Amino acid sequence: MSQSRNKPLEGIRALELSEIWAGPFCGCLLGDMGAEVIKLESIQRIARGPLNPPVGTLGYPDSDPGNAPWNRQGNFNSVNRNKLGLTLDLKSKAGVTVFKELVTTVDIVFCNYARPVMENFGLGYEVIKEIKPDIIYMLMPGYGNDGPYKDYRSMGMAIDAISGHSFLRGYPDLDQSSNSLVHHPDAVAAVNGVLALTTSLVKRTKYGEGQFIDMSQAESFMTHLGEIYIENQINSDVRERRGNRHPNMVPSGVYRCSGDDNWVAISIRNEREWKKLCDLIDSNIFYDPSFQKQSLRFENQDELDKIISQWTYSKTKECVMNKLQEKGIPAGAVVDCGAEAYSDPQLNTRDFFQIVDHPDAGIFPMSGPIFKFWSDESEAKHLPSPCLGQHNSYILEELLGYTENKITALEEYEVIGTEPLFGSDLGGSRRFETNNQNEKAS
Repeated sequence: MSQSRNKPLEGIRALELSEIWAGPFCGCLLGDMGAEVIKLESIQRIARGPLNPPVGTLGYPDSDPGNAPWNRQGNFNSVNRNKLGLTLDLKSKAGVTVFKELVTTVDIVFCNYARPVMENFGLGYEVIKEIKPDIIYMLMPGYGNDGPYKDYRSMGMAIDAISGHSFLRGYPDLDQSSNSLVHHPDAVAAVNGVLALTTSLVKRTKYGEGQFIDMSQAESFMTHLGEIYIENQINSDVRERRGNRHPNMVPSGVYRCSGDDNWVAISIRNEREWKKLCDLIDSNIFYDPSFQKQSLRFENQDELDKIISQWTYSKTKECVMNKLQEKGIPAGAVVDCGAEAYSDPQLNTRDFFQIVDHPDAGIFPMSGPIFKFWSDESEAKHLPSPCLGQHNSYILEELLGYTENKITALEEYEVIGTEPLFGSDLGGSRRFETNNQNEKAS
C-alpha cells in the first residue's frame, strides 16, 4: 500500500494508538518518511468528533458534516495522512488476540493515551516484548509514565499551563484568561516522538535491541523555555509577560500596514540593522537623542513604535517585508490561515501544499511534508487519511492471513467495523458483546 521509493523509513511498519494531535501527527511524520503506519481505532470509542454534528459546524467541508462526519472531520484528516486504518476493540478477547498477532509484523508500537490504558488492555511493554523482543514501544502521555501526575489526563491547554508557557503568554496588563487557544505542545511532542523512534531504530540496527521510550509531552515542551529557567537560576528573577516586547531586541513587534487588518513582523537585532531601518524610514531618526542607544530605545518603545507604524501603514505588508529583507533585516508579512497561505510564492515554489482526494471529504490542499529528502526519487504525494476501518480487510488478510469467514465473524461481533456504534463519540465507550461472543469471534 505504500507509495514510497527510497524514503528513509521505507520497510518500517508502525502500529499507532493515538488521538487528537500529538500521537497522530507523530504517525503522520513517520508516514511522510515512508513508514507503513497502521492507525488503530475502535468503533466503540471514536476520536473523530461528534457522531451527529449539526449542519454549519466548523471543521467540515463546506461546514457540512454529511452522512459520515467521522470521515470528514478536518482535524482528523489533517494529521492522519499516509496511514492505513484498522478498527479493533481492545476491550474484547478477540481484539487483543488480533493485536498480539499484529505485533509480530511491526517494528514500532506507540501510544499517546493516558499511561494506564495499555496496561489495562493487557498490552503493556513487558507483554509486547515477550511477543516481539526487538519491538520499539513508546508511551507519550501528557506527563510521563511515573511521578504524581502519571495518571492525569491532558490537553494542549493543560500542558501549556504546566510547562510555563501560559504564564508568559499575553500582555502584562491582561490576566491569564486572555491566553491564546492556539497550542503547540502536541506538535512539539510529535516531532520529538519521531526523533526518539528513529534513533531507537538506529540502535536496533546496531545492536539488535528493542526499546521502551518513556516520553512526557509536558517535559518535551518545557525545553523551549530553557533560557528562562536558567535566568531564574542565575538571578532569581521570574520572567513576566511582555506582549510583543522582546527582552533583548528593540524595536521588535508586529506593525500595521495598509489595507484591512494587514500586519508585518519586524525584529531588529543589532545597531547595524537599526541604522538600516532608520535609513529606510527617515535617516534623522538615527540621530534622535531619544533613540541614540539601545537602552534609550527600550525606554521609549511606545514612541518608537508609533514612528515605525506610520511608515508601515503607508505600504502593503509584502512591500514592507521585501524592503526590509533587501536590507538583511528579519521581517515577515502576517499571513492568514487561508487563501494567503495557499498563494504564498515561497510555499508554492517548494510544493508545500499537496492536493489530496479523500473519498468522503473531497479534494483539498494539505500541508507538508515538513522535510525533503533529496535521495527520494519519487514525487512528494500524500495519501488521504483513512476512513474508519478502511483497511480492515487488507491488514487482516495480507498481514495476518485471516480468511473471509474469520473477518466476517469479527465484524458480526463488533470487534471490527467501518461505522461507529451509537454512543461512541467524544471519548465514549460502548461494549455490548458477551464473553461468549468474544470467544466465538476469536
